[in-house]
Order: sequence, then C-alpha cells, then structure tokens
Amino acid sequence: MNIPESEFKRVLIIGGGFGGLHIAKGLKNKNFQVVMLDKNIYHTFQPLLYQVATSGLEPDSIAYPIRKIFKSQQQKML
Repeated sequence: MNIPESEFKRVLIIGGGFGGLHIAKGLKNKNFQVVMLDKNIYHTFQPLLYQVATSGLEPDSIAYPIRKIFKSQQQKML
C-alpha cells in the first residue's frame, strides 16, 4: 500500500459502511491521518436493494463511490 507519511496520528477505519463513513466524516478537520480500507470502492445503500431486485431502481442509484463522498474534505499532507 502507498500511504503517505504524515506527522499526524493515523486512524485506520476498516469498512466503508454507514459506521465507517460516519466516523470518517466526524474526524473532518481534526489532526489525524484517516485511512479507510474497504474491499469495494463504493458504498451501497442496502435498504434500497430490494427496489433494484424488483426493477424499481437502477443499480447505480444505490451505489456511490467512496472517494466522491470525501472529495470536498480538505486533505492535509505534511
């Protein structure tokens, strides 16, 4: 993995589900280097999964790239 060195303490979040996203957003503008690991590059809103199965929604309507969620968050690299 290519994780940049930083003078900040590192917080490792395993999983980009609701809990992982909530913690990462809560650490916004704090003095931590946040590293999130997930096997997928997207967050799936599973409460609407049944609508995809019944052709009520397109699959891309319930999956959102994790990077886009944090795009506006300021990145501090020292």
